[in-house]
Amino acid sequence: MKECPYGEKCYRKNPIHFGEFSHKHLDEIYGKANANASYDIPGKYSSELINTQLKLLEKLFPKSQAKVDAVPPAQPESSKPKPKIEENAPTPSTSRGGSSQVQDTSNLAKKQKLADRNIRDYIPVVVERGLMARKLEKAAPYNMFLTAITDSKPTHSEPLSVTLQEILDESLGEIESTVQINFMVDIGWLLGHYYFAGILAKPLIVLYGDESPELLNISKLKPQVTAIKVQMPTPFATSHTKMMLLAYTDGSMRVVISTANLYEDDWHNRTQGVWISPRLPALSEEADTAAGESKTGFKQDLMLYLVEYKLTQLQPWIARIRKSDFSAINVFLIASVPGGHREGSVRGHPWGHARLGSLLAKHAAPIEDRIPVVCQSSSIGSLGPNVQAWIQQDFVNSLRKDSSTVGRLRQLPPFKMIYPSFGNVSRSHDGMLGGGCLPYGKNTNDKQPWLKEHLQQWKSGDRYRNQAMPHIKCYTRYNLENQSVYWFVLTSANLSKAAWGSFNKNSNIQPCLRIANYEAGVLFLPRFVTGEETFPLGNRRNDVPAFPMPYDVPLTPYGPDDTPFLMDYLQG
Repeated sequence: MKECPYGEKCYRKNPIHFGEFSHKHLDEIYGKANANASYDIPGKYSSELINTQLKLLEKLFPKSQAKVDAVPPAQPESSKPKPKIEENAPTPSTSRGGSSQVQDTSNLAKKQKLADRNIRDYIPVVVERGLMARKLEKAAPYNMFLTAITDSKPTHSEPLSVTLQEILDESLGEIESTVQINFMVDIGWLLGHYYFAGILAKPLIVLYGDESPELLNISKLKPQVTAIKVQMPTPFATSHTKMMLLAYTDGSMRVVISTANLYEDDWHNRTQGVWISPRLPALSEEADTAAGESKTGFKQDLMLYLVEYKLTQLQPWIARIRKSDFSAINVFLIASVPGGHREGSVRGHPWGHARLGSLLAKHAAPIEDRIPVVCQSSSIGSLGPNVQAWIQQDFVNSLRKDSSTVGRLRQLPPFKMIYPSFGNVSRSHDGMLGGGCLPYGKNTNDKQPWLKEHLQQWKSGDRYRNQAMPHIKCYTRYNLENQSVYWFVLTSANLSKAAWGSFNKNSNIQPCLRIANYEAGVLFLPRFVTGEETFPLGNRRNDVPAFPMPYDVPLTPYGPDDTPFLMDYLQG
């Protein structure tokens, strides 16, 4: 059995991973313990994590007289959940190198079969199968969800909460193949979800941004998986998009855009946003090449975005999108791609905050200048020495636009930024570790002290997520007085120049928007989603459901003693 590439730093809790990789530090602890004795865990390890991993070893490689209460009591076979098990589901080795761990092959196979079938040992929030199609139907017209929070039970049954298993649920279609585009990917954890969804053998393309030793040679272990590290033009650029493309056996497909990385922590106690498209049927063979476009141009924009990766492996997917009917989609794709970009004659500005500004100038209802631009993200970039430097000159200048902007002298609206305070994080479900998804550092914060006067606390009591730190990123303008939302963006893009772009201003040439990252999000504009000028805020209006805001309004500004949570607190 191969040694885990992460060694002592392995944080996996996936039975499939422990069936494929050995861990010397765990084997030593496991081998020294008697059947009825507790484990002697060295102080340098997290006892909670190590205990969880050892329980997995107990199930996968039980000792001859394993402690009875080490695992939950076995249920009768007839009462256990019966997920579809793929023929090539991974089977762990029957030995871990020690004589006390060698088991009768048939007995181990039987125990393994039961362990693999117990989805609750692997996935903390399990929703009944077969119901996701109905849940998505009820979520119309917004189709926007927040991920379920393990330690917040009300979110497990909240109509607008979702789990990864539900996104893969067969009620949405029988999956034929998939693409996962993401920054951080724990392939063992992801394939565990595919296994329990019954699609482990289906072709999967993974485009990833962060370094991952496990993905380098995954195709040798799993021939159905094609993993591609996205090459970036500059060292500090990031392939940060979080997108799924799901193809179904009937020829239809679906697009999912989220804020969550593909590893356990991001789907555990962190607030994440997910937009799920309607089912997109295949066009007839006789259909015109321009057929099946949405009113928002989503289909064309998605193909243009995927082309930017310059990968032959995506060509069949681009062809499939071209032959699919996207007319049911009611949102715009807002994306970023690396490079320098100028305004075009057809699409206007193609990417970043300038693209968002172009769409708002065409389609957003008139908005009073006093209505703030409200931003929220899980990280903050280097924004400059004052609020004017980039926030006002570039970012807010784009996001303030509406259909009455042209020809009018307008004031810049107020800028507000929701970012968890130290107090928010310390009271989170995971305590200070809840700030692990908030990589904002002291060096950057010290250079922009002006930001504090714009900062707002993280509060999401209405959605049962006060203690679930936000990895979601969203941008909006809303009016509390008339309870209206003018537009809303859900995206992978944090508040940074790298994500949204910065204008390289030169009086002699057309301004060029410089973008470093790949990002993707969706823009909800009322005229395209509900046919009205604004979305209802808080309560249903004219049979239109309220927009599902991820945080509480009105906002709560930082107090004099509040400080933003800094990643340095976890390193000291």
